Amino acid sequence: MTQDLREKLIRLGNTGNPFDVHNGIRVVDVSDGAATVEVELQPDNLNSWGSPHGGLLFTMADVACGLAAISLRQEVMVTVNAGMDFIAATFSRGVIRAEGRVVHCGGKMCFCAAEIYDEKDTLLSRVNITMYYVGSKLEF
Repeated sequence: MTQDLREKLIRLGNTGNPFDVHNGIRVVDVSDGAATVEVELQPDNLNSWGSPHGGLLFTMADVACGLAAISLRQEVMVTVNAGMDFIAATFSRGVIRAEGRVVHCGGKMCFCAAEIYDEKDTLLSRVNITMYYVGSKLEF
């Protein structure tokens, strides 16, 4: 991956989707077939029990996997399927991170996986996501 593409993907990830920005999701790294995003937990990110909301965790995984897939082919794609396992809860108020990676990519389909960790490196969730490239080049 070129440094120019890396910078474009990080900028896209940090400003391209108002929902992600609203939830404090920021891209911290992108490489060929991999991406890491983080959130500094705020009260608005928590569920009724004081743990990060499952929707936030899913969104983080989706963003990390999406950027990992885009890093290989700069095409528009959509999520077509996802499965998520919640492994542990955290009551930490620090940073949580999602590490996404491409498992296999070919034709129109891209299979990705992500793990989400709290600041103590406790595994919170595992996610498998299938993406579909729609065939349109991504405009930066």
